[in-house]
Amino acid sequence: MTRSGGDFQPRPLKRLFTANQCWTSFLDAGGLRDIEVEAVTKMLACGTRILGVKEYNCDKPECPHVRYVTNSCGSRACPSCGKKATDLWIATQLNRLPDCDWVHLVFTLPDTLWPVFESNRWLLNDVCRLAVENLLYAGSDAQWNENSR
Repeated sequence: MTRSGGDFQPRPLKRLFTANQCWTSFLDAGGLRDIEVEAVTKMLACGTRILGVKEYNCDKPECPHVRYVTNSCGSRACPSCGKKATDLWIATQLNRLPDCDWVHLVFTLPDTLWPVFESNRWLLNDVCRLAVENLLYAGSDAQWNENSR
């Protein structure tokens, strides 16, 4: 099947994971979190018969045409299913953010702390929340607030 003069290659990320037993090698090596395994497993099953198939028939009894459509995984980590959720999230954020050239902050942790967060990932939520609270506190001071001058 061709599309726009080239070969049609559906779900290229799926091919990347399945080529040369790549995903199987990662699983065998261990060290992956359950949520990572679940996300990739859903993505690999997306659009296959594993998740089920819908059958669509023509309304005319004499028409022999049947179309089968495979179900999607609905995972936000899936490049096919997650795009819609990502686009909606971006639209929401653009409506919430001020109209300015740059809205970008980078919060970094020293590499010596990464082992702590690797085994306690839930702590990252607390650290990010504290970083935001500190930025909001510093930004509320009139000396730091450009809009109040």
